[in-house]
Amino acid sequence: MKTLRAIVTGGATNIGRAITEEFLARGGRVAVGQPDPSVAADLVARHGDRVIALRVDVGDAAQCRRFVDEAAERLGGVDVLVNNAAISGVGAGRKLGEIDAAHLDLLFRVNVGGVLFCSQAAVPHLRRAGGGIIVNIASVNSFRPQEGAVVYAATKAAVVSVTQSLARELAADRIRVVAVAPGDIRIDSSDELERQMKARGVGADVFNKTPLGQGRPTDVASVVGFLCSDGAGFVTGSTWTVDGGLLA
Repeated sequence: MKTLRAIVTGGATNIGRAITEEFLARGGRVAVGQPDPSVAADLVARHGDRVIALRVDVGDAAQCRRFVDEAAERLGGVDVLVNNAAISGVGAGRKLGEIDAAHLDLLFRVNVGGVLFCSQAAVPHLRRAGGGIIVNIASVNSFRPQEGAVVYAATKAAVVSVTQSLARELAADRIRVVAVAPGDIRIDSSDELERQMKARGVGADVFNKTPLGQGRPTDVASVVGFLCSDGAGFVTGSTWTVDGGLLA
């Protein structure tokens, strides 16, 4: 069995880190992309050359291409791309009256542009591998926008649409494209994030509303791991919600 070669944007923190560790647990090698790759230092220290930490701002198309090409070269090819990096949390939340052109441009450039340009860069490598998987991390906000996060929700709805379009376009190349939409997932900064967001009137209709309670990054990562396995070989174009029943 060949070693899985994966690229994960934002793969050293929070949900992205859990996805990286899922691939590592499955025997894979992972290139993680971060604006500051030093945040992956402990992953590199623990896993050696099975983790490659590279610098990328996914809001910059040229950086996306350089990052993916370097990752592919150092991994010896690409089997999986996970488009996880995004602007979220307090930085993504604004009510209608607070939205300006800079906010709109930044969120769409990073949250949607990053998905498109990293995917564009990865497709030639996936074709050379005989096919592969692109996983886009969306959000329950794609389907149930939370109060005070107009633009963020729109970007995540766009990620779902992009997933459907790319799944159709790339099927002939044996490249599957799927999305995962996390709900209320607890991360290290969740308490402070919740406090800040509630103070701004953002997110109060999402936090603590999940029937199964808050999820963990590993809940998302295990679904991503399955979608990248042979067991999901006939799955493409769909979005899998990991939301503990929030949308039920």
